[in-house]
Amino acid sequence: MERRIVHLNIAHFYASVEEICDPGLKNEPFVVAKGGRSRTVVIDVSRPAYEEGARRGMSLEFVQRRLKGIRIIAPREELYRRAENRVYKLASRFSPAVESLPGGHLFLDISGMGRLFGRPVDLAARIRREINDGAGILPVAGLAANKLVSKVATRVVRPDGFVAVSPGDERNFLRHQTVSLLPGIGKKLSERMELFGITEMGELADLTDPEVSALFGKAGPRLRDAARGIDLNPVAPHPSGLVRLRTQRVLDTDTIDQTVLRLHLYLLAEDLGARLRSDNLSARRVELSVVYTDSERVELRVTFREPIHLDRDLFAAAEGLLDRALARRVRVRSLGLSVSSLMLEYGPLDIFAPPESAKQESLQRTIDKIRGRFGREAVRMGFTLIRQPEEA
Repeated sequence: MERRIVHLNIAHFYASVEEICDPGLKNEPFVVAKGGRSRTVVIDVSRPAYEEGARRGMSLEFVQRRLKGIRIIAPREELYRRAENRVYKLASRFSPAVESLPGGHLFLDISGMGRLFGRPVDLAARIRREINDGAGILPVAGLAANKLVSKVATRVVRPDGFVAVSPGDERNFLRHQTVSLLPGIGKKLSERMELFGITEMGELADLTDPEVSALFGKAGPRLRDAARGIDLNPVAPHPSGLVRLRTQRVLDTDTIDQTVLRLHLYLLAEDLGARLRSDNLSARRVELSVVYTDSERVELRVTFREPIHLDRDLFAAAEGLLDRALARRVRVRSLGLSVSSLMLEYGPLDIFAPPESAKQESLQRTIDKIRGRFGREAVRMGFTLIRQPEEA
């Protein structure tokens, strides 16, 4: 059966939700950010603010200096979650396979749905209209044979539009697109490619295995195949539409002090662990995002065969990733930790588990109960009391 995947991308999602709640914000430059802290990072920007140079991830202080008098809207996470759920439910009417990502991104596998809803291109256009009518937000849509090409398609036409890439035409569609539009290619890698004279995807796609491996190492063939439009990853729905949990800390002072960084990292792991266990979830993937003083961002990840949910296991995974990130020897501005590949597997104690595992499981449950009754500060790891970091 021919695969047909739709990617929906709602540009400036959080800002768009705020505009729905307050129509007076439309056509006004504003940013979504927590005010009151000098090192607050901008979470989202309205389209007018974007056109004036504001970007997600910029420091609020910098944006305020650059755009005098710009309005600041405090984030309302529960509101955004409800909006994401609304969009997810609307999309789920047209396919049982819907993958929802934070910030207004969805993938739908509409393969084989023709008898119910007609041609894939007509169905994709209908889904876009239904979300606009039902949620008040018009997403960008891309239709292609796989997730990668459909995602690139939405990047090509955003902030508005719809692109359908015919089966078998993936490589031709990508050929003259800038290589920076490929998912996973950040600023640093894009600049490196430019040094080698690679600016379009077609130039990367034409490289042989020896050539691309010599330039980019083990990741070379994977990058080259992506530029050819090859992607076998399935749409991965989760029963609740939730596929990732994420938390972040912006440091009061940029630092490379490993003790301070590990302290922040442990508190991030604690936060994610508590959220996983409260929803009876475990995770098979842990991802660390590090933003350095020079604004360079590095994202590292590790995947496990068995899912994890204990604070100590999440921290151990994150700590290993941090060790790799610190090889750069540049001060760190912020840390972000996320878990994905979520599974509904966290349940009663396993009587066949090794004694040490059972002991750690029981200890974690006891700590959770105490914190649930008396608050998070009731039980703390000793080293986190040495120097208490300020919340971002």
